[in-house]
Amino acid sequence: MKLMVFGITHKNSSIALRERVAFSKSRLSQAYEFFRTSEFVEESIIISTCNRSEIFAVVQDITEAEEWFRLFYQAFFKLEAKTLEGSYSYRDGADAVAYLFEVCCGLDSLVLGEDQILGQVKEAHSRAMAEKACGKILNRLFQEAVSAAKEIKTNTGISENSLSISAIAVKQIEEELQQLQNKAIMVIGFGKMSRLAIENLLDKGVREIYICNRSRESVEDLLKQHSRLRYITFDEKYRCINEVDAIISATGAPHYVLHYQEFKEALKPRSEGQRLCLVDIALPRDIDPHIGDIEGIGLYHIDQLKKIADENLSFREKCIDDIKACIKEKVADYVGWYQCLPLHPRIEAIQDYSRNLTDQELEKLFARLQHMAEKDKQVVEVVVRSLMKKMWKRPILQMKKAGNDGRGEEIASFVDELFGFENKLRK
Repeated sequence: MKLMVFGITHKNSSIALRERVAFSKSRLSQAYEFFRTSEFVEESIIISTCNRSEIFAVVQDITEAEEWFRLFYQAFFKLEAKTLEGSYSYRDGADAVAYLFEVCCGLDSLVLGEDQILGQVKEAHSRAMAEKACGKILNRLFQEAVSAAKEIKTNTGISENSLSISAIAVKQIEEELQQLQNKAIMVIGFGKMSRLAIENLLDKGVREIYICNRSRESVEDLLKQHSRLRYITFDEKYRCINEVDAIISATGAPHYVLHYQEFKEALKPRSEGQRLCLVDIALPRDIDPHIGDIEGIGLYHIDQLKKIADENLSFREKCIDDIKACIKEKVADYVGWYQCLPLHPRIEAIQDYSRNLTDQELEKLFARLQHMAEKDKQVVEVVVRSLMKKMWKRPILQMKKAGNDGRGEEIASFVDELFGFENKLRK
């Protein structure tokens, strides 16, 4: 197989490295443009989230793929060679296929079984299609992986009671503050993760939630629904840090939104033992990590939330064996389809050849039997066409079986020679 995945994830790298290799919207377009003009990459889909920066691709030469993409990451993100040492993963063939199914099922997520990654994979596929970067191999793979994940999650219940990163951020604050009733929390940003955090905070009974966002318009509907919500502008955030007990930040900004110097200057002394808890669930990070060095501040980023995620594992871990068994079947189906790819145009060519030959012979036959009643001609035509289909059924099934056994290219060459397709079909 010429299919592979190269990536940097929360399992093999630091948050600092993931920040450096995150694909912003403009960087995505640049990468896809580079791949489209490359002779090496035939198809590509990039998945870029807070936990992963990965490229699924179909390539010209699978033996060179790992080195090619390692050098791509170095050049594209201006990394030194040693930066990637031990901090990336590479898979190809059936291993790459199985990996995508595992990712879609949430088996590779920080929060086992979480649902958010499935939406992110679908978005990545849609973006690649819009960029005209993927073809039939990756299209089918991503469609089947998403479809299988939905089915598997429903059948196994792995997503039941699972916690999103946003919910874990709220739990971290609850642990830090001991309780959330009568507390005021600031949420910076109003993307999906921020909205999930707000929902969780409302459920926990917080006194007041400050929503800090550049646009009030996008927040307006939610403000009307809940009296505990208050909108503040980005310019007001430093002033309001002294009015809240905790801050959750989850913007899509490519830079810090809370800076050390401005934060320190705005922060007023707190009562003894009273800490301000900050949870940064953005990538690149929203909060300057040096803010965590200020006395009375508790700062947590994504990788530091793993402890709470691990505590939420017990039920879902019981589902893993069942999920992997289901994935194994789905992978076998896809690999079988892939290995038959060289045969599909040959099978179509054989069917076209058979159909055209049948048309010609029936035309000659009916020209000689003009006296035959029309209804009798129809019976003859049905019988002849049925006979031709039955005659080719077994050979075509045997061709597909050979393809599933990994002999697709071999049989394709034989068929080309047997029928004289060499100059008519692309290999």
